[in-house]
Amino acid sequence: MQETINQYAIEIILAVLALLTVLVKGWLNTLKQKAEAYFEAKTTSEQRSVLALLGKEAFSFAETVYKELDGPAKLARAVEYVEQKAQEAGITVAAEEIRAVVEAAWLEDKRKEMPAIEAVQLETIKTAE
Repeated sequence: MQETINQYAIEIILAVLALLTVLVKGWLNTLKQKAEAYFEAKTTSEQRSVLALLGKEAFSFAETVYKELDGPAKLARAVEYVEQKAQEAGITVAAEEIRAVVEAAWLEDKRKEMPAIEAVQLETIKTAE
């Protein structure tokens, strides 16, 4: 009788341990998926930040070094610059995204110029009156 009870107790304990193992494995798998998603999001965020900085750098580079070129030629040089630097950083990016970051840097620069132009126009209007 005692042996039968011991056998059942051992089987119950083993079944509980098996159930706990399955639950822990499921929890670890969920944790792994969350960690992978966080890593993917963080990497993408960091890469986008690097690309934005490269776009600004490329825009400034093209504007200062290639003053004699027209707009499309400067854009082409800036895109080449970003492609090269992104490749060196190990970032794979589509040509459309590279052009987008360069043009975003151009737009940001133009927005900085706009308030100065408006202030000069206001002063001109005031002195004309």
